[in-house]
Amino acid sequence: MTSAPPLSPPTTSEVLPFDGHLVHLPPAPPAGLATATEVVRDHLTRLGARFGPDSGPWHGRAGAGPARDRSATTGAETVIGLSGPRPALGTDLTLRGWPAGDPTPFEETTAQAATGLMALHGRANGGPRPLGTDYLGTLAGVVATQALLAAALSGLRGTPVRAARVGVAQAALFSLGPYLAAATAEDEPAEVPTPPYRRTARPPFVSADGVRFEVEALEVQPWRDFWKAAGAPAKDTANSWRAFAGRSARAASPLITTLARCAARHRFADLRRIAERTGMGVCAPRTLADRRADSDVRYDDDPWELRELPRDHGLPTPPYPAARRRPGSLPLPLTGLTVVESTRHVQGPLATSVLRALGAHVIRIEQPGGDPSRGAAPLAGGVSARFSVLNAGKEVREIDLRTAAGRRAVAETVAEADVFLHTWAPGEAARLRLDEEDLARARPGLIYAWASALDRAPDGPRPPGTDPMVQAWSGVADTVTTPDGNPAPSPVTLLDVLGGQVAAESVLAALPARESGVATGRLRVDSSLLGASRVLLRPLLRGLAEVPGTPPTAAGLVAPTADGLIAVGAPASAERPFAATGDGPSGPSPDAFTTAPSATWLRRLHAAGVPAREVVTDLASLPQDPALSPYFTHDGCARPTPPWSFS
Repeated sequence: MTSAPPLSPPTTSEVLPFDGHLVHLPPAPPAGLATATEVVRDHLTRLGARFGPDSGPWHGRAGAGPARDRSATTGAETVIGLSGPRPALGTDLTLRGWPAGDPTPFEETTAQAATGLMALHGRANGGPRPLGTDYLGTLAGVVATQALLAAALSGLRGTPVRAARVGVAQAALFSLGPYLAAATAEDEPAEVPTPPYRRTARPPFVSADGVRFEVEALEVQPWRDFWKAAGAPAKDTANSWRAFAGRSARAASPLITTLARCAARHRFADLRRIAERTGMGVCAPRTLADRRADSDVRYDDDPWELRELPRDHGLPTPPYPAARRRPGSLPLPLTGLTVVESTRHVQGPLATSVLRALGAHVIRIEQPGGDPSRGAAPLAGGVSARFSVLNAGKEVREIDLRTAAGRRAVAETVAEADVFLHTWAPGEAARLRLDEEDLARARPGLIYAWASALDRAPDGPRPPGTDPMVQAWSGVADTVTTPDGNPAPSPVTLLDVLGGQVAAESVLAALPARESGVATGRLRVDSSLLGASRVLLRPLLRGLAEVPGTPPTAAGLVAPTADGLIAVGAPASAERPFAATGDGPSGPSPDAFTTAPSATWLRRLHAAGVPAREVVTDLASLPQDPALSPYFTHDGCARPTPPWSFS
C-alpha cells in the first residue's frame, strides 16, 4: 500500500484552540473513571489547556452563583470543570458510570459484561470474555472530551452551557449501536452464515513455520486467487467468502477448516508472496514491543492532526462569509451548523452521527442508487438496521463523484457548509480535485476533515486499512487475545468505533478554533484508526501502565453460576480475591460460583464491596433492562440515544 503524498506545505501551523482555558480535574477520581479522566487530560492538553493547582482559581459555571466543588467526586461519578477567558466559557462536566440512581462504582470488566461488549468480543471464541484493555474507559474519555469541546463551542456561539453530563454506559451503548440495532431488528436478525461443513476455523491462521497471520480481502477476486494459489478447493473458498466478508458486522467469521490446513502447508514468506501477487492482504500480529519502536509512538503523535493552512491568494480574508444557519429549536451546541460527508462503513458515519446528535445538520453524499450497505440484513423499515442506526436523520444526496458534474455538485453542496468529512483512500481527494484547497474556493472557512485508516507517513509497508488488520498491525491484537493466549484481533470493530468517536472529537476541536478566531487560515483535521489505537494503548505504549498510580488495564474474571454467568471486577483478581465473602480465609475459587444462582452471588459480592454484574449474552435484552430502557428509542430496531446532556 503506497502512502499518500504530503498534503500541505511546511508553512502549516499547529492550532491550539484551548490556549488560555483552564481545566480542573479531581485530585483522585474514582478508580473506574481514572482512565476516562486521563484521556480528557491528555487530549485537552494537546489542544493547549492547562491543569493542576497552578491553573488559577475556578471561576465557576457560566453565569452567577457558586461553582460546584471542582474536586467533587463519588464512587459513581466525578466532576471536571472547564473555565475560559470569558465567563460564558465555563462548564461543569459530570462523568457518571452507570445511570442515575445506580450507586455502583464504574468498573471496566463489569461494564463490558453489562453492555454486551463482552458477549460480542467472545462470540467467535466460545463465549463471553473480557477485553484485555480499558476500552470503555478510553471511549468514555473521548466522549467526555467531545462534551467539553461542544460546550465551549456553544459558549462561543452565544449559548453558554452551565452543566454537561456524560454517561459511560450510555457512551458504550451509543457506540455499539450497529450491533444493538441488528440484534433488535424487526426483520429476523441475520444468522452468522456457517459453511456447509461441521468443522470450522477462523483467522488468525498459522503458517508452516509457525507464524500466526490475519488475512484481508475487500473483494471476492483476491480472495479466490489467494486460496487457489494456496491449494484450497474452489468450493470451500466460495462457501467461506460470505462468512468472511460479514465478519466485522457480525463479530464472527466461521470458515471451512480446509483453508487453515492449506495455509499451514506454506511458509509465511511464501504466503506473503502469494498475497502480493493476488492482491490479498496478510499481516502477522505485532507485539507491543514492536509497536513501541514506531516513530509515531516514539514521538507521541496526537490522536488527530489539527492544522491551519495558509490562505490562498485571491481567497477572501477573515471574517469569512458565515455559513447559512439552519433554524433549530433545540439548544444543542452544533444547532445551525452543516456537515457534509462522503463516507462508508462505520468510522465516518459514526463520526457524523455524533455531530448530528450534537445538533448539526448532516448532508450525506452517496453514489447513484444509494450506499450498497443500505440493503445489508437484517432490515428495519426496509433499510439495513446497522446502516440506519448510523445514518438516520441525515439528508442524502446521490452524486457521482467520477464525473465533472458530480464534483461540481459536491462543491455546491459544501458552499454553505461548515465541515466536510470524507474517508476516501489516500490520494483519492487529490485525484478527484476535491482536496481542501479545491473546496476552500467554494467555501472559505470550511473545516476539511479526513478520517483514514493509517497515518500518512508510514515507517514501512502497512496492511490494508481495515479494522482487523489495523488491530493486528497496531499492537491492539497483542492485548486482545484468544482464550489460548495467542494475539488475535477482536471480531468487534473496536478501532472503527473508537476511530469514529476520535474523528468527531477532532472536528469538535477545530470548530472552536474557527469560531474564536484562533485560526484565520484554512483548517484541516486528520484522524485515523491507527491514531485511535494510540489512544487506546497509550498507557502500554508509553510505559505508563508500570508507573504507580496509573489506571490499570482491565482485569477480572467471568464465572458460571448455577443459572448463568457473572463478571467479577478487578478487585476479584487480587491475592485474596473473595476473603470478604466469608468462605474460608481466601474465599471460594471461581469454580465455586456454580453453587448458587447469579442473584445470590451478586448480593454477596456487592455487600463485600466487590464489583460484579450479570453477563449479558443476548444483546436484544438490553433495551428491555429497566435501568437501560430510557436510553433507547425504537423505530424498527432499538437505537441508543446520545450519551450527553447539556443545560
